[in-house]
Amino acid sequence: MLRPQDNATRERKSLNGLWMFRLDPEGAGRTAGWWRATLDRAREMPVPASYNDIVPELAVRDHVGDAWYQTTVRIPRGWAGERIVLRFDAATHRAVVWVNDVQVAEHEGGYTPFEVDVTDRVRPGGTARVTVVVNNELTWASVPPGTQQQTATGRTQNYFHDFFNYAGLHRSVWLYTTPRTHITGISVDTGLDGGTGTVRYAIRQAGSAEPHVTLRDAGGAQVAVSEGAEGLLTVPDVHPWAPGDGYLYELEASLHDAGGNLVDSYTLPVGVRTVEVRGTEFLVNGEPFYFRGFGKHEDAPIRGKGHDDALMVHDFELMEWIGANSFRTSHYPYAEEVLDYADRHGIVVIDETAAVGMNLRVLVTYGRTDLPRRTRSRPSGPRPSAPTCRRCGSSSTATATIRVSCCGASPTSPTPAARKRATTSRPCSPKRASSTPPVRSGT
Repeated sequence: MLRPQDNATRERKSLNGLWMFRLDPEGAGRTAGWWRATLDRAREMPVPASYNDIVPELAVRDHVGDAWYQTTVRIPRGWAGERIVLRFDAATHRAVVWVNDVQVAEHEGGYTPFEVDVTDRVRPGGTARVTVVVNNELTWASVPPGTQQQTATGRTQNYFHDFFNYAGLHRSVWLYTTPRTHITGISVDTGLDGGTGTVRYAIRQAGSAEPHVTLRDAGGAQVAVSEGAEGLLTVPDVHPWAPGDGYLYELEASLHDAGGNLVDSYTLPVGVRTVEVRGTEFLVNGEPFYFRGFGKHEDAPIRGKGHDDALMVHDFELMEWIGANSFRTSHYPYAEEVLDYADRHGIVVIDETAAVGMNLRVLVTYGRTDLPRRTRSRPSGPRPSAPTCRRCGSSSTATATIRVSCCGASPTSPTPAARKRATTSRPCSPKRASSTPPVRSGT
């Protein structure tokens, strides 16, 4: 799933801001059809943000059940003839979405994006009412899991994790366009052979058009070109994405019609590097890397888990100040803006799957779907072996730069089956390389 992007063939419109909001602890709105009209008895609520700490009321902070969001958006008139998509970067923990009176999407999982084609539901130049009901109820099949109980003051939830159960529209909401014939996905794997880099790519598309690929360096100079949906780019005198050096190339994929006219394009940052697990060593570009860092949380005063660029930059500045070179996305996938920043600034990211409180029902509900879809459109690299868990014998199901064991135990050497399953999709490496013994963090 490619993120929204502004370029010669695509446009995006942010729906962030103040939405109308109403709690619904009894679940009456689904029966009464609250999405069919302007949300009654609503207050304003910022998006993105958790709703829990915005209002100084325990009933809001400790709410269990449905929470309704609604906004009205004008569709740009210049979008006529384009494919129009509504995207939510995260809605915790599950959501149902209506455009005007029609249900268009339903999603389970509060830390990964989802989107829906709404071309036939909106009119360029007109307005559309977007309504979302978000539910924060914990079960044995939710991530994180939990249980509920009825008390004299209402429902409460029992946690089996060490962080507050924030809920709401936690990340950005977008409307964006693509041409009807468009690029749907790009995957990239990189390699190094001495001073030469390689970038193996694969493009997925909807509709018939001829794919072209151009790779440019950080200064914008063209370094390699190719044609076709799959191919291998060679980069002489490559500048690797290395520990302490977050150098990124730009890969532009484009589609052209029979006359050579541009139909669609998409650009993707690419870090050329290798990652390998050899015995007890973690190697980046063949060099041992030692982790100095933290287990973070998306957790801040007032905003809760809502993404905020100011808080993000402040956190990275604190990590640089203290000498950290890595962090773990405890215990769920973070906002993609955070991973973009790490790519550009050379910070190692242990990008976790949303598997806190992992149990059989969670595996059945989520499987191996959300995180791989999200991260495959990001700067990519080779696939190191997945460590297997000493306690339970299985390997992590996350697609990440660094694999972590599924139950928190120390990993063992990878098995052939784990080696076959392992994948990565990030170039993240440390801002500072270290030649000293590792300092163990919360990982």
